[in-house]
Amino acid sequence: MFPQRRCLIQWTPTPLVSITINTSASLANDRFPINSYFQTAIWCLRLTIAAQCVGISGRYLFGSFETESSIYGLLFFEYGLSELTAQFIDDFGVYGCLIAGATILFNGVFADLPKLSQSEKPAKLILAIDFVALAFVAAWTLSMGIAQTIRGDLFAKFTLLEEAVRIATPAVLVVLLLGRKIGTGSLCRVVGTIVLLVATSTTFALHGYKAIELYAPFLDYLLLSQPFGLPLVTEQQTAERLLGVIGWLDVGLAILLLVFRWQWIALYMAAWGLLTAFSRITAGGMEAWPEVFIRAANAGAPLTLFFLFRMNLRSGNTIKYRSDQFT
Repeated sequence: MFPQRRCLIQWTPTPLVSITINTSASLANDRFPINSYFQTAIWCLRLTIAAQCVGISGRYLFGSFETESSIYGLLFFEYGLSELTAQFIDDFGVYGCLIAGATILFNGVFADLPKLSQSEKPAKLILAIDFVALAFVAAWTLSMGIAQTIRGDLFAKFTLLEEAVRIATPAVLVVLLLGRKIGTGSLCRVVGTIVLLVATSTTFALHGYKAIELYAPFLDYLLLSQPFGLPLVTEQQTAERLLGVIGWLDVGLAILLLVFRWQWIALYMAAWGLLTAFSRITAGGMEAWPEVFIRAANAGAPLTLFFLFRMNLRSGNTIKYRSDQFT
């Protein structure tokens, strides 16, 4: 038989001050990626909105196929305003979006400067300018959607739902900026995430529905697209079948995103939204560049959701981590 040995364990209590310091350091390390995700989400929204504004101005001012917006048509044809008045209002909105988009970008740069962000008056001024610019973009985008709904084709009645991400992105950025300023970041982050989640799911579901219904422009994008000079689809029947599969996939992923909030779905939607936006160029040539920019939210909104999901996940881990420290 082996001789029995006693093992003496000596326990030395850790000072309370030492525990507090270690916990604070761990929390600081966890907050760093959380703040990084938040800042990335903010900048993703800023870039998305600015690109969307460039697309609006490009479509109605600088594009090769320059036209008037649906607001012009509504004011001139439906409400009987003079052509000069309708054109002035249309130009005011389009130029206003271009200026607002540039302002939102520049404000983002100024807001991140340490001297300005730590000074109360400049920070308040930047926030106020942001609110005005974002409110203008949201109002004009919403107005274009309403005008298209009134004057559009068979699918126009779904315009506001289809363009939900274009309308929601400025509103979500306002909510996130406001929460950071008044100290209710957690609540505003949740509200912003929910709004963007519903808008993204709605837009993708409506695009999926139009694809299932074999929306003619979608078929044209498939049949006419030639990336790198190679045609994607050459037969009408094949294009219709492929479009149906794409439509059901969009609807299914929109539902899954809304119910389960999976990060990989948001990331896939961002990539798919960017790809479908660029199909305007592959089908119509470089002259269609405004149509790519104006659909920036189709990629930017789900990409922002991805970062918000990551941030919320890390926030949840931080809360759990903090409770474990005192167990």
